[in-house]
Amino acid sequence: MGLRNYLGFSRDAYLVVVYSFFGWLGGNIAWFVLPFYYRSLGMSYSQMGLLFSLSTISQAALLLIAGPLSVKIGYRRTIMTALAFFLAGRLLQILFPEFMFLAIASVLLGVGMALEGPALMSLLSEEASERNRHYLFSLNSALGTIGAGAGMLLGGFLPKTLDYRGTLEVAALFILIQLMAIALVSPVLKREAKRVHFEREMAVKLLKFSLPSALIGLGAGITIPYMGLWFNARFGTSLESIGGLFAFQQFIMGFLTFLLPMIADRFGSVRTIVGFNGSASALIAGMPFIPTFPLAAIVYTVRTILMNIVNPIWDAFMMRFFSVDERPTALALRNLAWTLTFGMGQYLGGLIFDRSLVIPFLLTGSLYGLSMATFWAFFKGEE
Repeated sequence: MGLRNYLGFSRDAYLVVVYSFFGWLGGNIAWFVLPFYYRSLGMSYSQMGLLFSLSTISQAALLLIAGPLSVKIGYRRTIMTALAFFLAGRLLQILFPEFMFLAIASVLLGVGMALEGPALMSLLSEEASERNRHYLFSLNSALGTIGAGAGMLLGGFLPKTLDYRGTLEVAALFILIQLMAIALVSPVLKREAKRVHFEREMAVKLLKFSLPSALIGLGAGITIPYMGLWFNARFGTSLESIGGLFAFQQFIMGFLTFLLPMIADRFGSVRTIVGFNGSASALIAGMPFIPTFPLAAIVYTVRTILMNIVNPIWDAFMMRFFSVDERPTALALRNLAWTLTFGMGQYLGGLIFDRSLVIPFLLTGSLYGLSMATFWAFFKGEE
């Protein structure tokens, strides 16, 4: 029964999934390499945190208007505009490796992410019914996650032959493949949302989704961007081994994501989200006390899987509460809550990691746990 629910989607739905696969592939090559690239340029954790947070804060600023903008110009055009910003930012990182230009690149990439996110998820939502939406979201997330694993694997091995800048050039090429995929998607102007009236009921629903997301964003920003460097500093782990670890967990996570809709059907979306993310909270808090790399790798892999494979269930669950007219704006503002706090966390994490390799993990675990307590309080009666 579960397999049949993954079949029968439209051609456009599969094109969006292909787009996501290559986006996560190229994006994670760059995500993995950038901290090491910045370190090779002589930057401290604090400087890296500033660059990361610039990207996230610019994303957050534009998310205020990204939803209505995607409605006005169309989902597909919005995504193509985002790709132009991605390409411009990546080329600046490659061609002008100076702090000022890298800061501008971070802003461009943040603008691209703000434009892409709500438009892409709204477009995907239009290609599925209420009954099987969580299966399409999970298919998109699963294949994207497998692409992310391939990207991290390449990010770990390509620098040996191409150096860091050459590896970023490879990442930039995948943006062109994304452009070709999204250009083949049919316009959905006749189905796109109308102007949204922001009323009290919608504001309350947004707050219930945004507060847990904001807490997760703050916790994630403190530690996740620095995990590769932490493994290297804590255990002396090589770049190839770190890339292999991240790739392995992404591959496992991608395949397990296919099973999540069936688990959510059996236990309910709220229990699935709280059970998985709550378990991940305890694991991330214990990371700095693990004595060996193999054990730390296992714990971090389990934590990453538990934390991330429920993301499509979050998104599909959220779609139940908003009409077609409201979804782009709701997604944009929910993403704003996560993104703004993630950017704050990135900067805060850079400052803390310069002083301690333990405290960031304790903060992240506490924030994750508080997020799940909040989510359960809001939605325990909404299965």
